[in-house]
Amino acid sequence: MLAAPDQLGTKARAAIQAIEAGRAQGFLPAAAVAEIVMLRGLGRTDVGLPELRGAIGACPRLRFLALDLEQLDEFAALGALRDPFDRLIVAAARQQRARLLSRDEAVAGSGLVETVWS
Repeated sequence: MLAAPDQLGTKARAAIQAIEAGRAQGFLPAAAVAEIVMLRGLGRTDVGLPELRGAIGACPRLRFLALDLEQLDEFAALGALRDPFDRLIVAAARQQRARLLSRDEAVAGSGLVETVWS
């Protein structure tokens, strides 16, 4: 959304617009933030904490979602996903009973959470 808005799928863009317009609630899981910080450190994105904080501050319906024990309970049950960040992000979405904006085929194909992208 921040790094390459032109690459968003149509449904993902509509979901983000609904959050920005105040018609829907969005969550930014701690695990997604940690992954973005790590990717920035590796030079794979220009987005970092300042941009994420700005996005959260500019959009009251976008909420930072701290990692908690309930998410870790979900994480423990999601052995089908090998990537630890994917597991944590899916766990957060499941805990919130939310759809996940993702084009990750492994996540979408897992059937563990409803994904939105295209």
